[in-house]
Amino acid sequence: MELHTRRFFCQQPTCPQQIFCERLPAVVAPYARRTQRLAHAFHVLGFALGGEAGARLALVFSMSTSADTLLRSIRRAALSPPPPPRVVGVDDWAKRKGSRSGTIVVDLERRRPLELLPDRAAETLQHWLAAYPSIEIISRDRAPQYAEAARVGAPHAVQVVDRWHVLKKLSEAVQRLLVRHRAPLEEATRRMRNHQGGQPGMALALPSLSSSEAPEIARHRATRYARYCAVKQLQRQGVSQPGIVRTLAMSHNTVRRYVRADTFPERAQYRLGSRLDAYLPYLHARWAQGVRTPAALGQELRARGYPGTVRMIERYLLR
Repeated sequence: MELHTRRFFCQQPTCPQQIFCERLPAVVAPYARRTQRLAHAFHVLGFALGGEAGARLALVFSMSTSADTLLRSIRRAALSPPPPPRVVGVDDWAKRKGSRSGTIVVDLERRRPLELLPDRAAETLQHWLAAYPSIEIISRDRAPQYAEAARVGAPHAVQVVDRWHVLKKLSEAVQRLLVRHRAPLEEATRRMRNHQGGQPGMALALPSLSSSEAPEIARHRATRYARYCAVKQLQRQGVSQPGIVRTLAMSHNTVRRYVRADTFPERAQYRLGSRLDAYLPYLHARWAQGVRTPAALGQELRARGYPGTVRMIERYLLR
């Protein structure tokens, strides 16, 4: 396609620009080699499909171009500035596990990241929040530095706990509660099974907590053992403890414990019930008789073979 335009000549001999070409802003940009319509088509293909796929589709429509041309058109595209954020989410982030953490700020209404801050310091987030007075709601975790930064940097904003942390903390609290009351749950499960055994019409069966947790416990142990073997291998190679920490992205305390251990440190196995259970009838009888001192009760129970501590008796009496 050929485009014919008019040329204008300046009659002033001191003018640095002697020849002027007629501008056609609705057709082609100055010094451009393609029309505005074709450039817009390249922008759409580049943003929708990228370089290679966009170039292949352009050939179908008889628009010869390359992947690099489409990518350059994307980089040169003038994007409209985003509206000021109103609801933001704040959380920590790390390039990899064990490395130094930073802070990520996300626009929750548009679901796009706004900023990656280099650290988790309250002052850094405080300065960033102060630059955006449009923020009305801040969703964050329970980190004290984020609370202080939001209080000082955006005092007018409402602070809320994000849904992920609420569900995570709730699930952890429920799990701790169930583990703490594991013995009564096991007993209730056993009684329910016995009750269902006499009623063939009922199909309800409560699984045992220990049987359901066994695969998870075994998987966690295998992971810990593999990390222990990796620490021991690096130790035999002469790698220092800080070097092992950097290589395996593990905590200093875990590496120190594995280095000092001669064998794999097993976790304490959960034992159903308590060593005090066999002596509870005698303990209740003495309590009813007016003996309320844990030390005195401990001496009497030791005489009867109790292997535990007085602290265990004291905790039980407090309950």
